[in-house]
Amino acid sequence: MWKSIIKYFSSIKNTLLYFDFQPLLFFWISSDILNNLVLWTNISYWEAAGQPNTYWLYFAYLICSVLMLIFIHNIKWLARFVGAYLVLYLFSTIRYLVSVFGGEEAFVLMDFKNILITCWYAFMWAWILFKLKKEMLERSLR
Repeated sequence: MWKSIIKYFSSIKNTLLYFDFQPLLFFWISSDILNNLVLWTNISYWEAAGQPNTYWLYFAYLICSVLMLIFIHNIKWLARFVGAYLVLYLFSTIRYLVSVFGGEEAFVLMDFKNILITCWYAFMWAWILFKLKKEMLERSLR
């Protein structure tokens, strides 16, 4: 058992030292985990804000991020969890756009900023998934 644990951490170390973008992804995922609001709030906070489902959305983000971190050395599983994260991100983006444009309040500059940042992150995660799929294809052709 200890041998397999040591092998697991050795493969993660080798991935972080010898691959191109996985070290950057490691730091991005770590930041994402540390910034996740599930770690800093509880469900009663979101219930008081009238958005109890938002807690579960952030919880799903946390699960995807932790799984990406665990499988950062396995490109096939990493791509699956990045894809799941991207789908979750696109769902929350659509949810946000519906709340902004379906609401009774006027569209303000803060909404534009939030939409711009959301689109940037969606593009970034799509690009990461594209890079992972490209690397998987190159490995399969060798």
